[in-house]
Amino acid sequence: MDSQVQDGAEALLGGCATATVRQWTVEEVGAWLAARSGAEELAELAHEHHVSGRVLLRLTDRTLRRMGVVPRSRRRELLRQLLQLRLQHELKELLSIVGGEHP
Repeated sequence: MDSQVQDGAEALLGGCATATVRQWTVEEVGAWLAARSGAEELAELAHEHHVSGRVLLRLTDRTLRRMGVVPRSRRRELLRQLLQLRLQHELKELLSIVGGEHP
């Protein structure tokens, strides 16, 4: 993995990114995906299909299947990680609305 992508993934995973997930670029989505264990090809698929942060949050099993993500177990694992990301994103947005701190 190239060092720029790796650095971007570390920033995103460390919670240092200032942009919300919805604002992620295709490259930032690729960095997030590449940071998942053994998912470098998912980053390539995201780039090929122009998956931005907004699109990432809306991916479903059906969408991943049409993008060529196989086997089913890989889609399920990615969907599990996406659910966690969605929950973190929603929590951060809710806390910002009520003026709370991000845990």
